[in-house]
Amino acid sequence: MKIAFQVLGEPVAKGRAKFCVRGGFAMAYTPKKTREAEGDFRTQSLKYRPKELITSAIRLVIRVYKPIPKSMSKKNRLLIEEDVLINNIPLPITRPDFDNYAKLVCDSLNGIFWKDDSQICDCVISKRYSNSPRVEIELEGD
Repeated sequence: MKIAFQVLGEPVAKGRAKFCVRGGFAMAYTPKKTREAEGDFRTQSLKYRPKELITSAIRLVIRVYKPIPKSMSKKNRLLIEEDVLINNIPLPITRPDFDNYAKLVCDSLNGIFWKDDSQICDCVISKRYSNSPRVEIELEGD
């Protein structure tokens, strides 16, 4: 089974757990921005979920398209807008790290597409710039 879809909006990477002390006990919690991003990701992806959870090994492709920085030259903006794939187009080598995007995607889709993200055996992740920020997902299993 192959499934492909995209989640529109500026991609959000999974934030690190935060800690606080209440009543003398340390507690860990997920930051609000991460919780909201996971919820939005889940909501947008629900219409693509399979009838039954995938139970086999999964191959996953995640393409993250970040907004083009305002500081980028007009020449590079045009190349990105035209989706010209040449070696001279700048890539987003800034934070957040690619694996933090993957963590948010995988955690968001647990229980919707697969039982657990431990089933993901192959994963390809890329970061690019685009005028239409989004995350594209392709998965294959069962």
